[in-house]
Amino acid sequence: MRSTLAAVGLALAGRAGARIARVLGVPVSRSTVLRLVDALPDPEVPAPRVVGVDEYATRKGHHYGTVLVDIESRRPVDPLPDQEASSLAAWLADRPGVEAVCRDRAPFFTEGAAAAGAPQAIQVADRWHLWHNQSKAAEPAVAQHRQCLRALVPAPPESEPESTPQEEPPGSPSPTGHRFADRTRARHAAVHALLQAGHSLRSVQRQLGTAWHTVKRFADASTPEDLFTGQWQNRLSVLDDYEPYLDDR
Repeated sequence: MRSTLAAVGLALAGRAGARIARVLGVPVSRSTVLRLVDALPDPEVPAPRVVGVDEYATRKGHHYGTVLVDIESRRPVDPLPDQEASSLAAWLADRPGVEAVCRDRAPFFTEGAAAAGAPQAIQVADRWHLWHNQSKAAEPAVAQHRQCLRALVPAPPESEPESTPQEEPPGSPSPTGHRFADRTRARHAAVHALLQAGHSLRSVQRQLGTAWHTVKRFADASTPEDLFTGQWQNRLSVLDDYEPYLDDR
């Protein structure tokens, strides 16, 4: 019965475990369930091969300790109550099977704690901190050179002199004076201009801020008229007479 209640406590903790125990016909309090769990021996934790070292806060800004994580199983192994290099070195010295230590570049980590405690281990820079440091270095550089980066964006093609629009029959595959058609022509010209300049589809996507599939569709079309496949160019609307006014507004 004790082992059953302890298993219930491990699965559900105190309050929920006490409720299930009452259903099983063993009415006990939540404190009893937790006491049985606390009496269990600590499970044997296998010696980690790759150890991650980082700090944790028991009170942020006031008190920090060191947490050690098994990188392969992604489970915490042991918390150290302080950030002293001697504590970390002693912990590593008791575990000679450690083959790699994954850490950041905090001073107490780099002052020989890992090297003194596990000289046989390879020290690896933590991936998250590398990306974090790189982003912090790149952000001010990009902010400082925004004008230079803006100069790389191609200028929109020069508009040709406006000509008198010709009346076209309804349902024409290449309408003129329609904002969707004009936008399609301008984007088609910009995509093909960049492709002729030697840019890849990914480069065109980044420079125009357009989805890759959209760039691919414009690149595959030899003329803008090949893209007029929807219904908007054939559908009449009661707003057609007011489109110039709406565009101006």
